[in-house]
Amino acid sequence: MLEKITLTTAPIADLLARRWSPRAIDPNQPVSRQQVLALLEAARWAPSCFGDQPWRYLVWDRFRDAATWQQAFACLAEGNQIWARNAPVLLLSVAAPHFGHNHAPNRWAQYDTGAASENLCLQAAALGLAAHQMGGFDSDKAKATFNI
Repeated sequence: MLEKITLTTAPIADLLARRWSPRAIDPNQPVSRQQVLALLEAARWAPSCFGDQPWRYLVWDRFRDAATWQQAFACLAEGNQIWARNAPVLLLSVAAPHFGHNHAPNRWAQYDTGAASENLCLQAAALGLAAHQMGGFDSDKAKATFNI
C-alpha cells in the first residue's frame, strides 16, 4: 500500500495518522488468510455494550473464491464498483439488533459494530493494508444474496 501520513493540527498516534481510504488498489496483491484473521481479531477486541459483540463480518476473497466475491461486488453502488473492482477482499459488517443474553433490543448494536470496524481499519493500517469503508451498497440485495 502507498504510505500516506496525514498532516494533523495536533499530535496524534502514528497509526491514526497512517490510516486512510485509498481508491487505487493493486489488482494483483492478495491479502493472506493470516492477515484477514488479524483484521477480524482486532475487530473482536472492540468494546461493546454488555460485552455482547453484536457484529458479524462476511468476508469474500477474490483470489480464493472469485464467483462469490463477484456476487458481493454486484451489491456495491456503481460509484464504488469503479474503484473497488481491484479490491482483493470485500467485507460486510452486520449488526445483530438484539442482545444475545436477553434478546432485548440493542440500541447500541450499530455503534458497537462501528467501533469494531474502526479496530479492523486500524489493524489494516498496522499491517500496511488499506481498508476503505463504504456505505454505498444495496443492503436488500446483500441480504437476499447471502441469506442475511
